[in-house]
Amino acid sequence: MRNATNKILRIFARAEKEKRSVLFEHEVYALLRACGIATPRFIFVPRGTRLTGDDLGPLGSAGVVVKVISSEILHKSDVGGVAFVPNAADAVNAAIRGMNSRVPARFAEWLAQHGRQDGSGGRTAEDIAAKIRGVLVVEKVAAEDIGFGSELLVGLRNSREFGPVVTMGLGGLDVEYLNERLREGRALAIGSAHLLRRSGLAPALSRLAVTGKLLGGFRGKPAPLAMTALIDIFEKFGRLGRLFSPFGRRFPYVIEEAEVNPFVIRGGRLLPLDGLCRFSRRHEPPRPAIHGRIEHLLRPASIGIIGVSERLNLGRLILKNILREGFPRERVYVVKPGLTEIEGCRCVPEIRDLPETVDLFVLTLAAEHSPAVIEALITFGKARSVIIIAGGLGEKKGTEDLEANIRGLLKWGRDAGKVTPIINGGNCMGIYSAPGKYDTTFLPSHKLASPGKGHPGLVYLSQSGAFMASRMSKLPGVEPLFAISLGNQLDLAASDYLNYFLASGEASVYALYIEGFVPGDGLALARAAKELGKLGKSVLVYKSGRSPEGRRATAGHTASVAGDYEVCRAVLESAGVFLAETIGEFEDALRVLPRLAGKTFAGRSAALVSNAGFECVIMADGLKDGDGLELARLSPRTVSGIATLFKPLGIDRLQDVRNPLDLTPVADDATFAGAIDLVLADRGVDCAVVSPVPMTAALQTLAPAPEHGEDIRSPESVGQRLVAILGRSAKPVVVNIDAGPAYDPLARLLEEAGLPVFRRSDDALRFLGKLVNLRLRTAGKR
Repeated sequence: MRNATNKILRIFARAEKEKRSVLFEHEVYALLRACGIATPRFIFVPRGTRLTGDDLGPLGSAGVVVKVISSEILHKSDVGGVAFVPNAADAVNAAIRGMNSRVPARFAEWLAQHGRQDGSGGRTAEDIAAKIRGVLVVEKVAAEDIGFGSELLVGLRNSREFGPVVTMGLGGLDVEYLNERLREGRALAIGSAHLLRRSGLAPALSRLAVTGKLLGGFRGKPAPLAMTALIDIFEKFGRLGRLFSPFGRRFPYVIEEAEVNPFVIRGGRLLPLDGLCRFSRRHEPPRPAIHGRIEHLLRPASIGIIGVSERLNLGRLILKNILREGFPRERVYVVKPGLTEIEGCRCVPEIRDLPETVDLFVLTLAAEHSPAVIEALITFGKARSVIIIAGGLGEKKGTEDLEANIRGLLKWGRDAGKVTPIINGGNCMGIYSAPGKYDTTFLPSHKLASPGKGHPGLVYLSQSGAFMASRMSKLPGVEPLFAISLGNQLDLAASDYLNYFLASGEASVYALYIEGFVPGDGLALARAAKELGKLGKSVLVYKSGRSPEGRRATAGHTASVAGDYEVCRAVLESAGVFLAETIGEFEDALRVLPRLAGKTFAGRSAALVSNAGFECVIMADGLKDGDGLELARLSPRTVSGIATLFKPLGIDRLQDVRNPLDLTPVADDATFAGAIDLVLADRGVDCAVVSPVPMTAALQTLAPAPEHGEDIRSPESVGQRLVAILGRSAKPVVVNIDAGPAYDPLARLLEEAGLPVFRRSDDALRFLGKLVNLRLRTAGKR
């Protein structure tokens, strides 16, 4: 590999010496060969050179393709820069002469018509001709024509958020048209070069719409390719991306973009027919490893605050909220000249007068005062962490310098070895910390009640404080251990927190609202999420800023850059992140994921059980071949056991035992629960959706009332029986209660007992299918 890398480095160095950032096509072929990718045979012919028959003989094909080579002419076909001619010296030399005479004029016309922002639209034919380096003569490849799928595109692109990303999909002239119309997830396989593992490529590539035809043959014809051919190409592009990544330091160059469109099939191998590569020296500076210091921020022993008024202002409200959560008053210091105490907390006139280096300092002044406060904190070594509440930093025009000043101060302090704080924010709502016994959000308790003090298993990480507050208001039963409003991520980013929680987090679910990533943080977040997944933790993300309109709105909200959503989706899901497509799905996941922690995800074979025929039909309709779950085949032992349960009630005369399992409204509490017990004991069942339609008189599904004798808290009720059965099962099971408000107590009972509950069967099935497939993919089982 070292020799191959050296060859690639020499290619880049020659181009750079000629002040080029784009490789010529023959240089791209040389790069591919260095990576171990076969290419067509070719000859580069410098301008002014005549070819002989001996020169062309090694190409070995009856026909050849002649292509003009220029650093400026990228769309060769549009200006007559491509010709197909016989493999004969006279024909090839004539084609070269024709190109030299017509291409400059045609390209000058093309520039005049299309223009360029760099002002190159007025170039003369003579100027353009001087830039033509020669031509490339390539063998005409006799490729297999299988119609749809004959050509593939493979690309490598350096993204701001995730670094080098590899894509593979349908190639050729109609690639954009067809990819837009193929089902989501079927058009392109996308993967982070840094996260790629060969073992996970086959499942990802097998989902492509074209793969079945390439690997399985079509209309009686043998398969033109083996899966290993696709995996090899994808993996080699990934290796190239890792070697020349903006986050690497071994080599001076970064591949910004490399693409082959198309690869064609010949003799069971993929051959490139056209390629481009653009490179730079744009390495991202390494982010400081600051996540180890987050302990001071989330579990402080002392707090300082500035911006508190004698009357109720934002700073005073935050101070009240800190004290409300039980933080000791004697460990809170207020920077406020002219007073000795506020709310029982000691006041000091200046930052330099703080009696100690506080673990946490809360900055509630306006944005324009932030740099001066940070400078004072660093100069006098008075804070280990800071929360900047102020809005306007970075997202409002003219405030970019404020953020730059603060970043410069942090770099100065850290480089000098001074006590330099880590910073959360700006433009954030603050942090709620149950272990730290403080709340620096500026919401009054009568607007948003303080979370309970039960057994929270959730951490919120949100760029929008309002989004986080809305979820806490709507789902008060889902208690956060920490609720962290990230804001602009001026210093601390989402991945820093996830890396901290990797070592110290007792939560089981990390729920993130992300509008945009700081450079490289998408990749860092994916890596941290993958490690959390290995510990049995779940990372849930809602990513906004997907559309052009959403990206513009994001830029005006948190000064973050929202990247390509399809890349974000592919990379995060490959790392095991549950990426919610809607707010409703995000909220369902907030409720359900903690309740499925510790369950074993062994396969996609699902049992669907209800006491209503319509539910069985709807759930069966919801199964998606290859995307969701598949019906489990019940074992003879399970079928026999359920048939025995059916007989006393006569259900065996009404319904056969099969999956989906319709227990009918005749099934009582014991029969319903007994059937679930037998189904979950079946080794062929990996997961289940259980949907007791509660209106039947045979089940106890109501809270006690004078007009009936039911009691959902009775040990004999179906609810209590399900709590016991599902609690001891290691298989992931979700429960659906498809009924109105009268059955809310039943749903609450099940949720309070730790069961995942939905109120519509299609939501339940869709969620379980998505989660099961995500866990299986990341475990390499699918």
